[in-house]
Amino acid sequence: MRYIYEKTDFLDTRCYDEFALCSEILMEHAGLALAKAVQKRLPWNKKALFICGSGHNGADGIVAARLLHGTHDVAIFCPFDLKAPLARLQYERAQKLGVPVVSELIEADVYVDALFGAGLNRPLDTPTCRLLDTVNAQKGYKIACDIPSGIQSNLALSNTLFRADETVTMGALKLALLHDNVKDVVGKIKVASLGIAHTLYDVPSPYVLVQKKDLRLPFRRSKNSNKGTFGHVAILQGSKEGAARLAGMGAFHFGAGLVTLVGDKPKKLPIYLMHESSIPHNANVVVAGMGLVDFDAATIGKRLLDNDLPLVIDASLSYHPLIQEIVASCKPVVLTPHPKEFSALLKQLCNEEADVEKIQSNRFSYAKMFSERFQHIVLVLKGANTIIAYQGELFINAYGKPSLAKGGSGDVLAGMIGALIAQGYTLKDAAIQASLAHALVSRKLTCNNFALTPIDICKGLKWL
Repeated sequence: MRYIYEKTDFLDTRCYDEFALCSEILMEHAGLALAKAVQKRLPWNKKALFICGSGHNGADGIVAARLLHGTHDVAIFCPFDLKAPLARLQYERAQKLGVPVVSELIEADVYVDALFGAGLNRPLDTPTCRLLDTVNAQKGYKIACDIPSGIQSNLALSNTLFRADETVTMGALKLALLHDNVKDVVGKIKVASLGIAHTLYDVPSPYVLVQKKDLRLPFRRSKNSNKGTFGHVAILQGSKEGAARLAGMGAFHFGAGLVTLVGDKPKKLPIYLMHESSIPHNANVVVAGMGLVDFDAATIGKRLLDNDLPLVIDASLSYHPLIQEIVASCKPVVLTPHPKEFSALLKQLCNEEADVEKIQSNRFSYAKMFSERFQHIVLVLKGANTIIAYQGELFINAYGKPSLAKGGSGDVLAGMIGALIAQGYTLKDAAIQASLAHALVSRKLTCNNFALTPIDICKGLKWL
């Protein structure tokens, strides 16, 4: 896992105060990292244009151009007057070395956006938006220095954003890079070292990026075991039987020893799933919500609340008043809403009016607020970058792909979370690990990105 920060200025200041590293040392390392990223995309006969702003982000770009000059064809374009003393100093050094400087945008094979970085605190003006539109229309490979221009420090977005194929962010991960609304413009994210290992540069943060190496699959290490060793998942079945069936398949494929669908006898059931009219006495967790339409609230409420089992709640229960009783019971709960369902939860549980657009613009703040208010709940807010929020900590899973945007994908995820809880994972760890496995399956399967099915996800778990 890797810490993420809303702002990183204090980390640089800590380097100055505690490690006696001056800003120029950090800048040289930032420029070196940027130069290396450009070099990988710059064969001997290709040209790179560094579009540099007036502050330290522009200075980083000038340093990178200076480091590449002499062995690569590079040029600097500064559309604004240089204001920061270090930017002026780096420009003077580049000029003395003969780095070409152009007065307008020229054709290039690599374009580097070093205009603003993480410090942008206002919307971009019209001329800058026109400049970015022109650059975005070019065919060359595009690299952003620190953060693509147009993303503001308060996570608001300008009318135009630099559309990067790759972002080299300086020192540490920025929260703004992991917002759903910028998933299409940040490209591949690389964190550049500033002359100090990230283990020393980073400090604890409530925001954490979940990485592939964090995956902990439910491998069966005990030889002296039976199906009961690996837990029993009960899934409440609604009138839309397929949803519960998919959740059951997800639970079974993710290691649960037993999976039972509870409710009316289904018309068709995979042979490895069981059916009961009531929750089995040896169940370890109850998964509910998927496919529940026009249900008997009294019956469902009794099945959910008349026991001490943890709950995984998905889909339609987010809209039903029964969710208020579930939350008020203080039972351990995992909620797995998409943004529209989260909007309904906020209205019912927090008296907060927030439509999908508002939630998507403020995902981190809403998830953090909700998890701090309801400390017995693990929230899994689904999206392009899924957020797992618990007691004010946010774990962000950025591995999701558009191929998962299909009806039934979330049902499988709910079943997977239930399976891990049944096998002894804490609710938080079950949510993190199931979300991570669910997303990694979508990256591992090699079919085209419009044809992935929920059943493919279940089958793909075999090959993680």
